Amino acid sequence: MIDRRRFLAATLGTAALPGALAQGVASAAAQAAAPAWQPNRIVQIFVGFQAGGGTDVIARLYAAAADEISPVKFVVVNRPGGAGAIAADVVAHLEPDGYTLLLGGGSESTTLPHYTKLNYKLADFAAIGRVNREHMVLVTSRKGPYDSLDALVKAAKANPGKISYGSSGVGGILHAGFEAFEKAADIKLNHVPYRGGADAFKDVLSGNIDMTLVIPAEAKAQAEAGNAWILATFSDRSAILPDVKGVSELGFAMSMDNMKGLLISSRTPEPIIRWHRETFDRVMKSDRMAELARKMNVELGYLDAAAFMKAMADTSSQVQSLRKE
Repeated sequence: MIDRRRFLAATLGTAALPGALAQGVASAAAQAAAPAWQPNRIVQIFVGFQAGGGTDVIARLYAAAADEISPVKFVVVNRPGGAGAIAADVVAHLEPDGYTLLLGGGSESTTLPHYTKLNYKLADFAAIGRVNREHMVLVTSRKGPYDSLDALVKAAKANPGKISYGSSGVGGILHAGFEAFEKAADIKLNHVPYRGGADAFKDVLSGNIDMTLVIPAEAKAQAEAGNAWILATFSDRSAILPDVKGVSELGFAMSMDNMKGLLISSRTPEPIIRWHRETFDRVMKSDRMAELARKMNVELGYLDAAAFMKAMADTSSQVQSLRKE
């Protein structure tokens, strides 16, 4: 015999069910019909470096591309200092409500923990996805004498500790990259830390320091303007600078890349993380993102959340090994 309550529920809906049973069915139906989380106010992307630098450019690229897809705007907030650690610390400890993201994946995530004690760790973040893989390009000023990697290394060997380089801060990925280069080339350089890579590059162009590392687009723009020499990349050739060799091609056994993507507090509820990951996937695959990246000379390097976390962990292990040697 068919159960009467089940029959009524199937044919008449929950209105035919008495008391607690009706309430239970209604509650389950409401949960099933409830819309997934989505933001209803602006989402902030914290950047641990100055406006105008390479990290800032990637954050603003994503924010602009998301305008056509997200129901709310993404706004970039610059909190420079500590090679990105200040911004990372803020995002790690703010309310995990989905309205605060970190544009990270480089210094604050992979290198700093091996140089200094931090108030956060990589496990405090959940990855949303990687926007790009950043070649680090070695540049010097046209005002100086170092127009090739060979000339630079010869001068460094003849003058240990005299030739200077600027970084985005002690323990940042630029610092780690130069330490790897020093080891590979068997040279000693003079480290001059800045609050961000943008200031370091300004001082290179003005002749106050000898060299730094920048993203390919910045290097290309200043080289074409007649202000900078491009010596090499710290990994392989960049599509933006296809004629520029990597240091390994020039005889120095090292390779290190930067990368940038979106991170969120790992304490954030899963539905919120899911919304950001799904939105990220749509933004990264959009024609708008491809168009803006092309105009801004940015090499996209999409990775999903799991692959991005692995890439950060791999770089972290590389720097850890370097620091132990």
